[in-house]
Amino acid sequence: MTTIFRSSLESKVGWTWRDEQDRSAVIDSNQWLWRVSLQEGTDEGQANAVWYVLGKTLASGASNEWDLTALSRTLFNASVNQAFASVKALYVINRKESAGNLIIGGAATNPWPGPFSSATHTLRVVPGGVLLVVHPNAGWSVSASAKNLKLAAESGSVTYDLILVGVKAG
Repeated sequence: MTTIFRSSLESKVGWTWRDEQDRSAVIDSNQWLWRVSLQEGTDEGQANAVWYVLGKTLASGASNEWDLTALSRTLFNASVNQAFASVKALYVINRKESAGNLIIGGAATNPWPGPFSSATHTLRVVPGGVLLVVHPNAGWSVSASAKNLKLAAESGSVTYDLILVGVKAG
């Protein structure tokens, strides 16, 4: 069996701003689109793995610590264990029905610093909020001492989606 992996990452912002004047309107309308495609491989601009969990619910004060060297899921009707050597995209959605904030980062042991400037730093994603960070070049390294990604519910329960794109270990 031949497996082919491709990933397309996009972000789009559009706006129209209209200022009604006495005899005319001033309009600022534009859109910004960023897109990168990662082809099969392990070099810069490439990836060969994706892992995701959708609709994961946490009670207020609860957390998940995802070990990026030992993620399991079902793929093609088989249980697959995914170990990342590097992560090229981290995509997190705190669904709008969530009552609380989703705190990303700050695992107690072997924290993965990823896109953060320090392993102890965290980021708060409010209900309905989205975080997409991409490192299409080398990616953020994962190792035995930097492997745990923590997601925690703050001030209410949360339902979130987590998607990781990167390069497999080994």
